[in-house]
Amino acid sequence: MDFWKFQQAETKVKTMSHLDSNQTAESPLCEPTLSPLFIDSHCHLDDSQFDTDRSVVLQRCKALLVEKMVIPGVVEAQWHKALQLASQHPNIHVAVGLHPLFLKRHQPDDLSRLNQALLEHPEIVAVGEIGLDFYGKAAERTAQLTLLIAQLEIAATFQRPLLLHVRKAHQQMVEQLQQFPSTRGIVHAFSGSYEQAQSYIDAGFLIGIGGVVTRSNAHKLHRIVKKIPLDAIALETDAPDLPPAWARGERNSPEQLPKIAEVVATLQNQTLTEVATQTSRNVSRLLNL
Repeated sequence: MDFWKFQQAETKVKTMSHLDSNQTAESPLCEPTLSPLFIDSHCHLDDSQFDTDRSVVLQRCKALLVEKMVIPGVVEAQWHKALQLASQHPNIHVAVGLHPLFLKRHQPDDLSRLNQALLEHPEIVAVGEIGLDFYGKAAERTAQLTLLIAQLEIAATFQRPLLLHVRKAHQQMVEQLQQFPSTRGIVHAFSGSYEQAQSYIDAGFLIGIGGVVTRSNAHKLHRIVKKIPLDAIALETDAPDLPPAWARGERNSPEQLPKIAEVVATLQNQTLTEVATQTSRNVSRLLNL
């Protein structure tokens, strides 16, 4: 997609974002009788980068109709803060998990603590962010696989969906998921091929699409988003990381989700309302929000 189209999409959403409740945008993608609601299926709002203005960010998200957000777990020490935020804000939901890139921070009894957290907190919506990251030569593949399998077993026991982090390891992940055929989830920040996306979709997973899709050079991802069905997409920001093209170098935020959705709408040849409604329905059903 040409870069000017992304600028055009950004302008349309900026127009919508500054409307009050009695105004409508003069845009074919804005339906004046409907108010699209968005769910950010993956954002680290518990990150310390939000400690000084988290309440302000949440207020702005509400104004932008970002209705709900999911905070994934990455290390055991972080779960408590996320759960505390969820107890204070009913629009925040939490997953717990042990991220494959933090092997050195995980403790031997963290898997037992994962079990315990799921027992004590039935409000936890998923196990994640878990997965495989084989990006670097130094990736500890055996240790990552061992940790992944243990967490897949726990998720299956508690019948929780997954939030998956997968980089340069999609084939290995698909092979592992075949051992747990009843498990569903979201493949966060999808970076694989169309064929791999289809394998996940066939297994009942949603494809997580975030700020990367707004980059003018993300040609492979653009082709995938054009081809996969809207009912297989989950919107996300991964805030404070992976900002969209127009916010490069800045802290990412769930506030960016409507603009990201506009780019997805352009690629899908759908209205913004259709994208917001269907992706929110997808995530709500999967995570029982």
